Amino acid sequence: MEQLKSVAVLGAGGKMGSGIAWVALRAMAEADARAHGIPGSGEYALTLIDADSAAFRRLREYLRGQLVKAAEKGINDLRLWAKDRADLIENREIIDAYVEGAMGMIRFASGASEAKGARLVFEAIFEDLGIKRAVYSHLKSVCGPDTVFLTNTSSIPIGLLDESAGLDGRILGFHFYNPPAVQKLVEMISGKRTRPEVVALGRELGKAFGKTVVPSNDVAGFIGNGHFIRELLFAMSKYRELRREWSEPEAWYLLDKVTREFLVRPMGLAQLMDYVGLDVFKMITRVMREYLADPAFADETLDRLLAEGIRGGQLGSGEQKDGVLRYQKNKPAAVLANAALPEGNRYVSLAEPGRFAKADTWLGAPPEGHALWSAMSKDPARATKLETYLAALAQAEGNGARLAREFLTHSRAVGQGLVRDGVAATPEDVGSVLKHGFFHLYAPSDWNG
Repeated sequence: MEQLKSVAVLGAGGKMGSGIAWVALRAMAEADARAHGIPGSGEYALTLIDADSAAFRRLREYLRGQLVKAAEKGINDLRLWAKDRADLIENREIIDAYVEGAMGMIRFASGASEAKGARLVFEAIFEDLGIKRAVYSHLKSVCGPDTVFLTNTSSIPIGLLDESAGLDGRILGFHFYNPPAVQKLVEMISGKRTRPEVVALGRELGKAFGKTVVPSNDVAGFIGNGHFIRELLFAMSKYRELRREWSEPEAWYLLDKVTREFLVRPMGLAQLMDYVGLDVFKMITRVMREYLADPAFADETLDRLLAEGIRGGQLGSGEQKDGVLRYQKNKPAAVLANAALPEGNRYVSLAEPGRFAKADTWLGAPPEGHALWSAMSKDPARATKLETYLAALAQAEGNGARLAREFLTHSRAVGQGLVRDGVAATPEDVGSVLKHGFFHLYAPSDWNG
């Protein structure tokens, strides 16, 4: 892949951009090492661009740390590639040479003009059409006619970016999931004018990066957010139903527990909303409301929380910020009671004895065959066990089971709609995005209740 020899990443100092920078750097370093024993031949160049030059120190440390871990883990391959290097004998010598050679590929820059020599440009900047349009118009003026652009947008139609910047089909949606270093999924979105060779390149990049590539058609939100945002909006409506009978902390507690335990997921929807960030949730709903011309993509509870300063998201270190839940060492420790109170008094501890006993009794226990996601995900017989559990859930009594069925039925309907509307080619593609991108253990189409 000649294009991989000259790569630029815009927004490289951000959460997603730094992960994309690492994924690209690793693929480039391994390709160089296979050909020349260790990286650093001079054939590969990675330009990392961010307007905030203060982020470069942290980014450099992150990339070096990732290289060291990857080299230590892959020492057998490194020894094979470096077998003709008489000066590299000990493992530590090989690892150090690999890391230094790979770091030597990198150049840091603060302006988009510095991408002018790149054959591939990854973009991971703010999710705003106006900002992206201006950046791509500038990139077109400085980059060569064969440069391919890959945008990490999670919601903005690719065709709009292509047409507004006049990229002549050289742009592809290449949506990594967070964090890119860990997540195996890339959602690949082609617009009506995207060139076939660009789509083929995207598939080859997915292989080079070790990712599972799932195609999506160019409809705002695509498959991932097409399902996720609709499910979050549904969850907000269920929260308001629960508030008719329960206090705010109990309503959030019930919602999160049902969608975590009864649905056998790694996070409940309150925690997942915090992880993504309520401001990001709002931004994506705004994009989908505009481009789908659907006023349903708005939520009064979301607006209230944001107005009261509840945002979630992560710090640059990866530490989870407080949102609907409060966190200690990235694990939920308290739940929002009243966002209007001073920040230190907004939350109720999840460890407070008996505080949520009434809510637990109201939910009831999951039906027979249930296991938490942490156990079920590691069970080699999980497919059979999940089928048995979902069948039991379809017949189970209790409020928790009832709410879980409502979420599952909604999820299935959303998945069917994504296929019906041509966003996803098949129900299996919807399931693949949710399994690989959100770590679900089953697809929406698996629910037969």
